[in-house]
Amino acid sequence: MIQRIQHLYLTFVIINLCVLLSGVHLASYEAKNLMHQCTVYGFLEGKNMVHNFPLYIIVLVLIAFLIFSISQFKKLKLQLKIVQMTFVLYLLFTLGVTALFLFKLMPNVPETVSLELGYYLLVLGLPFTYLGMRGIKRDKNLLDSLNRLR
Repeated sequence: MIQRIQHLYLTFVIINLCVLLSGVHLASYEAKNLMHQCTVYGFLEGKNMVHNFPLYIIVLVLIAFLIFSISQFKKLKLQLKIVQMTFVLYLLFTLGVTALFLFKLMPNVPETVSLELGYYLLVLGLPFTYLGMRGIKRDKNLLDSLNRLR
């Protein structure tokens, strides 16, 4: 049932996370006269990988949960629990990445770190996950009220 609005919200989040997997930079900074970038795969110094930091595993888990939740459209209780769990995991992931940049836990980091498109896409998916969860909850409440009327 792709016409349900929450599926469109969750599909938008899946597309955002897939864009992150394409290697979009989360943040960048200049140190030692070289440009350093952070992606979901790790930290790049120029064109060389300095540190592997496997954030992509969490992104893949989030995508898997979202796809599984969309496929469970006939079982609203299960779908709601999966999306709630995905929202909490996504929130913790976003807070962790934000803490990584705020507390400057990256290698060779100077005082200034510039956030890039990948970070904003990561943050943009969070409210859409919440909207999807609200839409599922609304559908569940509607079906429960119809069942009470029978």
